[in-house]
Order: sequence, then structure tokens, then C-alpha cells
Amino acid sequence: MFDNADRSSKEQDMEVASCCSNESCCVPQAPVTRSTPKVGRNDPCPCGNGKKFKKCCGKNL
Repeated sequence: MFDNADRSSKEQDMEVASCCSNESCCVPQAPVTRSTPKVGRNDPCPCGNGKKFKKCCGKNL
């Protein structure tokens, strides 16, 4: 009766979202891994300044 041209893009997006919310049909995403360890607020800054990260490069975060 209706083909995809007659349906709104919002309806199509909702259909795709409902499909991907079902874990059985979609491949799970791999977790993000860091190449270097995370810098703590009180650790020395990796830029080599000598200050703590929170007072140097982490100040604007």
C-alpha cells in the first residue's frame, strides 16, 4: 500500500532506531581504549611544565 517514498524521514528514522535498540540484530560496539594512561588531576602535567595537571593543561577542562 505505502512505499518508502510516501513515508516521512522521521518515520523511517524511528524504524531504524527501534531496530538498532534491539541487541540481537546489531553488532555490539567495541569499548574505547586509550593508548596512554589517563592523567589524574594531581599528577604532573604531561607537557613537562612541572606543574600539576589541574593547574596547567587541565585548567580549561
